[in-house]
This record gives sequence, structure tokens and C-alpha cells, in this order.
Amino acid sequence: MRGYQLVSGSSGVYRADEARVPQGTLDTDHAGHSGAGFVNLSNTPGSYAEWTVRAAAASTASLELRYANGTTADRPMDISVNGTRIAAARPFPPTADWDTWTTSTLPVSLKSGANTVRFTSTTADGGPNLDRITVR
Repeated sequence: MRGYQLVSGSSGVYRADEARVPQGTLDTDHAGHSGAGFVNLSNTPGSYAEWTVRAAAASTASLELRYANGTTADRPMDISVNGTRIAAARPFPPTADWDTWTTSTLPVSLKSGANTVRFTSTTADGGPNLDRITVR
């Protein structure tokens, strides 16, 4: 899938349909997603969604993930940038239902050029549904 945009001062938005998802599907059965659908990761540890983010220069940015978790349990994920884990088992707590989307934000360091951003499930329940990432 796609996932190449230039990030330079303003925000770069990367939709679910631009992610690489080797263990999961692009679904549309819940309201409120942006783009062509949302990522529904397989319910297995290690399932992931990955985006390629291009930065005009090395910088620190805010990475926002829009997600929904219609269960009653946290669905933690490891987050890595360019192969380096920057957050281990980051919590993605429940939302009201699968149609309720919220955002989780964390700081990231990007290098000039292409950067690989990956969200990896850490439990047998998989991760939350992923709508998009925004880099600011």
C-alpha cells in the first residue's frame, strides 16, 4: 500500500488504507473512520500496521494515532520508528464502542527522508482498530 508523504512544518496524515498490514484487514463495518476504511489487526501478538513517513529534515515531531477499542480491555501495542522501539506495550484503553474514535499522541524523532513507523500488537487480542496516523 501507499504511505509516502512529505512532512515539513505542517501535518502529514496517513490513512489506514496507506498502511502495510501483513496480518489484518482493511474494514469498513464501523462508522466514523476516515479514508477507505480502518485497519483491523489479526488477534495475535506481533500483528502490525506500518507506514512510511517522509520528513524534509531530521526533527522531533508528535505522532498521533486515531483508534477505536470497543472491548472492555486495554489493547497495548509496541511502537517503533526505523526499527527502534520507542514505546513498549503502550496502552490503548477501551473507547465507548467500535464506532467511537479517540487519539493517542507521543513524541517521535524522525530522520531526513523515509521513516518506518510501526504499531505492533503485544497480546493475543491484537491491537485496537487503527484509523490513521498524523505527524505534526
